[in-house]
Amino acid sequence: MKEEFYNTKGNHIDNFNLLWDIIDESYCYFDYKQIDWDSIYSVYRPQVSNHLTKYDFFKICGDMLFELKDGHVSLSSDFNAMSYSDFYLDYPQNFNITIIERNYLAKDYIYANGIVAKNIRNIGYIRYGSFMNVIKSKNLKEAIIQLGEIEGLILDVRDNTGGSIAMVDTIVSNFCESDIISGYVRYKTGKGHNDFTDYLPNKIKANSEPVYNGNIVVLTNRLVYSAANDFVSAMKCLDNVTIIGDKTGGGGGAPFTSELYNGWQVKYSKIPLYDKDKQHIEFGIEPDIKIDMDKEQEANGIDSIIEFAIDYLR
Repeated sequence: MKEEFYNTKGNHIDNFNLLWDIIDESYCYFDYKQIDWDSIYSVYRPQVSNHLTKYDFFKICGDMLFELKDGHVSLSSDFNAMSYSDFYLDYPQNFNITIIERNYLAKDYIYANGIVAKNIRNIGYIRYGSFMNVIKSKNLKEAIIQLGEIEGLILDVRDNTGGSIAMVDTIVSNFCESDIISGYVRYKTGKGHNDFTDYLPNKIKANSEPVYNGNIVVLTNRLVYSAANDFVSAMKCLDNVTIIGDKTGGGGGAPFTSELYNGWQVKYSKIPLYDKDKQHIEFGIEPDIKIDMDKEQEANGIDSIIEFAIDYLR
């Protein structure tokens, strides 16, 4: 993008072409998703004229971006915003925060700077609701110490839609017996759809000793996304970890943001992340044990996924 572009709001056609170019040159999943971006241009460009209202123009741009089927792709203006949400809307919720708060955590839980924990029938339970919450290794260690003697540990990241990817390495490092390669990354090197570096490893350095080295269960649902999705991928590298619940929502591409001439912000996936086997994690991670919440038990205030995990760890 040339510097002079920022000095004018442009018209609808100019902004549409810029939006298409930004995605064409920077988006990282065209080949993986088998998306023909040129064909998409031929569908949406004829719908655009400079006589459209800004609301109609926004909808056309949003509809075009929906073709990418990517929760990291969004368009925002001062009057509206769009993002792709089909990755979780068509699936069971498999999580009820009210049941967790009232019937499992209640009043005597441990709170350690962004994580909550409790000993539930001799099984440790830790809830980490967002990777936007910055925690330190000592917070995790202190929480686990206060759990006392436990027969296993549950890490519940359901409905965690991500945040800081740096938190992934921080948390995972505390459960590692030794250093691991948790996955790989490739960076864009040019404007072509296939212009990437080779696979570069993401190395997680283990802390001096694990905060817990017994059996661990990670609970997942479709709203486990972005950095939380990467966390699940990394935890699968550990032999003592079992993933239970639903497939994660995905979000394997690190997002970047650009601005159109008219000031609208467009976000898109630019850097693809891979698991330890160099496989994409964009469309989510399958659990080791697939289970949905029992609706009848949920109506009675019971989280059947937590109950299953407790029995499994015992």
